[in-house]
Amino acid sequence: MKNKISVTKGENKIHFYLLSGGKRYYLFTQSFSKGVYQFFQNGRSEAELHKYKNWHKNPRLDKTIEKIPLYTRYVLKEEAA
Repeated sequence: MKNKISVTKGENKIHFYLLSGGKRYYLFTQSFSKGVYQFFQNGRSEAELHKYKNWHKNPRLDKTIEKIPLYTRYVLKEEAA
């Protein structure tokens, strides 16, 4: 199963969603950051996040990428229950 992370932009906020198995699950919302939005704008697969190599160039993006697996595991666990 291939999971993908997508975002929508709201009023000074970015909303993150997990696309899995043809369904869309809400993950979290954070304050708008241009760098984070541009990185996720067209969606990113989980594999792309695991291969991310530009650590320490954008601390906000680093923290976002670090917390996505935690939220993804939680959402998938809750969905299975």
